[in-house]
Amino acid sequence: MKTYSTFAYAYYLFIAVSLSLTACSKSDGIGDDDTGGSLNNLSGTIYYDWATEGILRFTMPSGSGGAFIPDNRKLNNFDVSRDGAERLTVVNESTLGVYPIRFTISNMSDNATLENFVYNSPGLNAFCKGYLSHDKSLIMITSNDEDDGITILRRNGEFVTRLIDINGEEFDFNETRLWLPNNGILLTHKNFIIRLDPPYTSGKLVKDMAYDDWGDLAVNPAGTQLLVRIGNHLHTMDMNGSEPVKITESNFKEAESVFSPDGKHILVGSDYRQTGPFGYVWNMKIIPNDGKVYNVDPVVANSSGVIPVIWRDGKIEAAGGQVIWR
Repeated sequence: MKTYSTFAYAYYLFIAVSLSLTACSKSDGIGDDDTGGSLNNLSGTIYYDWATEGILRFTMPSGSGGAFIPDNRKLNNFDVSRDGAERLTVVNESTLGVYPIRFTISNMSDNATLENFVYNSPGLNAFCKGYLSHDKSLIMITSNDEDDGITILRRNGEFVTRLIDINGEEFDFNETRLWLPNNGILLTHKNFIIRLDPPYTSGKLVKDMAYDDWGDLAVNPAGTQLLVRIGNHLHTMDMNGSEPVKITESNFKEAESVFSPDGKHILVGSDYRQTGPFGYVWNMKIIPNDGKVYNVDPVVANSSGVIPVIWRDGKIEAAGGQVIWR
């Protein structure tokens, strides 16, 4: 039986149930900076969307890079499981009058298909996106259609539940929705950061963000620390909603940042700037997650320990879309 949920919040939230990527390696020193940062202490792979090159990858500590998913205008988004073993792709297969979205989970090692199904959103939205839960058992689907809400499916496409709104206020497409290690969901709504744990029938207010300009929320893999942009710079705070601690500075803006797989470093989107009515671009730099403030300015000298992401042409890699680190 399908269920549809809408929930309300105070300090504790109670659901008002209406259960209605060709590889190239770095030459010596490329990928390391001149201020003491080194790829030798890093691991995992950064996957990032760049212009018409599709999804690229940068693997550490080798500093090698290359293609991951070819450019495809029908690709709504992708995800890689936390263990790096599986890839999810979400492809728009819509034609005139029909709006199927193809979800495919495949092995990273040999591209063998593990799951493959078509999803049709309630709002007939062709631009839904999907994200694998930490244990790979669930997929969270987000949408920019008010009728879709937040949908949770099992990895084979079987429906689990759908969250429609909070206190009658529908979700906004620009709000963040993130998986937590226990298959809980961390989301932003209005000026709030909210945690919702399985079975998704009650929730907790993590933080009332009393700031004029904030966003770009991320959570570390352990689910214990948050990363958020306040104004033009990045801050971290504990999951208990502690006071944010500033960790970046520059004469420009930092955004679209994520934690490393072990939570010990942060990939910073530095020099974040607009390129068109709906387009943005940023440079990728890595800093330690140690509570210190790091200057990541594109012009002035950076702080010791800042590592630019470089694997070709001696230039810092830029991103203009989805970025993950696994």
